[in-house]
Amino acid sequence: PRADVALPLVEGCHLHRQACASPLPGGGRVEVALESMAAAGPMRVTVSVTGVQADRVKVGFQGVEMNMGLHVLPLAAVDEGRFAGETTLPVCATGRMIWQATVLLEIGRKDISVPFRFESGHE
Repeated sequence: PRADVALPLVEGCHLHRQACASPLPGGGRVEVALESMAAAGPMRVTVSVTGVQADRVKVGFQGVEMNMGLHVLPLAAVDEGRFAGETTLPVCATGRMIWQATVLLEIGRKDISVPFRFESGHE
């Protein structure tokens, strides 16, 4: 997804196992968490933004090793600095799939993207 400021991929984080965070330019921080609600079922996506005020938050999902198209999930504000939504991703026939979840933040007049990676179909 396009953005005014594209941050580098967050390395060394296993988003499918734990929440992951990244600093934002000019201060602030974004943290994203994925919670599987059932095998091959919906997944809850939660994004927390601290130190800056995000006007809108979306998460774009793309397959890394296999083209599964782009799926963009707009998140709803649940309280101050916290956004959440639910989605279901396609299942790969091989069972394992590496995804990139790109958090898209609208802060003021700038769009900032922060990419994270995770695996699905492994547990």
